[in-house]
Amino acid sequence: MLEDKGEAKKKGNVKYNVLIVPDTGTEAVKQFSVNMQVIKTFVAGIALLMIAALLYCVILTRELNGSKNEILVLEVQVSDLTRQNEWLITQKAEQKEELTKVSAELEDKVEQEKEREEEIARSFIPSGFPLTGKASYSEEDKELEGNPVTWFEAEQGTCVIAAAQGTVSSIAGSDSSGYIVMVDHGNGYFSVYRNSAKPEVKEGDSVTTETELFKIGQWNGKLGYQIIRDEKYIDPLSLMEISG
Repeated sequence: MLEDKGEAKKKGNVKYNVLIVPDTGTEAVKQFSVNMQVIKTFVAGIALLMIAALLYCVILTRELNGSKNEILVLEVQVSDLTRQNEWLITQKAEQKEELTKVSAELEDKVEQEKEREEEIARSFIPSGFPLTGKASYSEEDKELEGNPVTWFEAEQGTCVIAAAQGTVSSIAGSDSSGYIVMVDHGNGYFSVYRNSAKPEVKEGDSVTTETELFKIGQWNGKLGYQIIRDEKYIDPLSLMEISG
């Protein structure tokens, strides 16, 4: 570059002549002038661009670091949520297993309670044998005053017992005519026992299948047995459970 020394020394108005000489002799030499103020402006612009680029890089770096931090935070949150979800799934499975277990236990208890209630209900149905020992019964005289009856002939030392649990509702008769003991089983069933001996119970007594109603002696071996269901007499043998 060649420096123009004319009035170029004037303050702020220095110009520079620039020659462009080709390396071949066929092309002409080119020359142009550049004002110092233009050069300063150009350099300042380059500097500003570099500063702007630097600031952009700094801001971009900060944003990238911030994004990385946010990503790390999100990854931690996702990890925590995953663990919580796995814990909830485990808890749900355990609760389901516990619920199944409790449900099975409840069903078992309900079934046991149902069986117990059925057993209690059966204990009040007069289906038992009304004597403690063996006895024979007559195929004749199956009715008494138009109602079904079964007559048993029992051996001495045998006892007449209640055919099921209940309460002695009435006792009628006398030593001369014989006695009638009626047991109310509380479910529409009544059992009736006829014997010439004096009863071993009194009205209002609670009875079971082990309660003695009469004692069979030498002269009172005959027992008349009847069952009433829903205010109607039925054949006692149709309900009785006889073993032996």
